[in-house]
Amino acid sequence: MTRTVAPALVVVVGIACLVAGAREARTAPARKPAAAPAPYFVKSAASLAEAEKTLQGKGGHAADLLKPGATAVEIAWRHEEDFEQADLEVHDGKDHVFFVTEGQASLILGGDLVAPREISAGEWRAPKSTNSKTVDVGKGDLVFIPHGTVHGRSVKGKKLTMMIVSFYPGGPPPPAPPSK
Repeated sequence: MTRTVAPALVVVVGIACLVAGAREARTAPARKPAAAPAPYFVKSAASLAEAEKTLQGKGGHAADLLKPGATAVEIAWRHEEDFEQADLEVHDGKDHVFFVTEGQASLILGGDLVAPREISAGEWRAPKSTNSKTVDVGKGDLVFIPHGTVHGRSVKGKKLTMMIVSFYPGGPPPPAPPSK
């Protein structure tokens, strides 16, 4: 008798689980596609040409095309002429993609900052690094710099225009404190 009760019990328990699962599936809220956290945008060639006019001249200039907020992405178009970063940098929570649209630069990538100082939460700077490599980039080159990577650039005696797309894997950064 035990031999016939055990299989029957397994069948009854299995049917009970199926019925309970079907009932739960009927009462669980239906999944829906995610809603966009921010509106989409399209930058026309004409609007980008207007932004590009603000980027010219010596030093470094940027036009923010998308600031982080509801999304964890920031897009900037940057032009540098005869420019060199004063310090190398590391971000604890920001990845970069650089796409060079014109000109050239020498990037310092990788290694470790020497005597780093935290200038704001997760933002590190230092004038020197060890074990870094210098990589020359030019028009059409794409560079990915994950968070935690030492990076800096020199455009001394050159010009560079690039699109910078920054991602915040842990979510958007907190808003900057109000200026006084």
